[in-house]
Amino acid sequence: MRHAICLLAALLALGSAGANAAIITYADRGAFIAATGAVPIGAIPASVPSGGFSLGGLTFSNHSPSSFNSSVNWSTLISEANDLALNGDEEFNIDAAGPLFAFGFDFHEPSLSTPPGPTFPDTCNTACVDSTFTVTLLAGAVVVDAFAFNRPDDVLAFVGVASTTAFDRIEIRESGTADNEFFGNFLISRTAIPEPATIALLGIALAGLGCAGRHRRP
Repeated sequence: MRHAICLLAALLALGSAGANAAIITYADRGAFIAATGAVPIGAIPASVPSGGFSLGGLTFSNHSPSSFNSSVNWSTLISEANDLALNGDEEFNIDAAGPLFAFGFDFHEPSLSTPPGPTFPDTCNTACVDSTFTVTLLAGAVVVDAFAFNRPDDVLAFVGVASTTAFDRIEIRESGTADNEFFGNFLISRTAIPEPATIALLGIALAGLGCAGRHRRP
């Protein structure tokens, strides 16, 4: 009976480790690249149509009624010569030609307003409101997973995600107001991310040690 309980505990440890390992999010660009091997998709073009554009095997499209604004140096913190901003809420979609396993970008949310502006770069328009964003990963029409992020204002921040399940569409939605946030230096990886088997094995080992300890008691 005791051995059966130990086996059940080990199986539960294995199952729970796998079930919680769908995605891993990153706030550090270097750690993200080291873990996923992600590479840049290329420089954002100097002229971006309001409805969208294609770059590096990705197609960027606006989420109506938002639309892409002209691609300029909106943010001096983002190293690219041009970065993305949108008219309205910062909401857009990205579709990939083929499966992805990791995706990331630099992000800047300013808190400096310049009424009766706006005067760019590095300003949020005439009123600044802190925003939270939801990123949803999909494979076709099926949701793979989703996460939310809210980075500190007035800093160069990074947002990255790695998934053990392939995805080919990313939807970014804003909870806030139609002030300015900026995106740039997009990265992707098409290399499969291995399941974190070491976590599962650790759970099995711990379960086994607990059982062994109980077995030795008089």
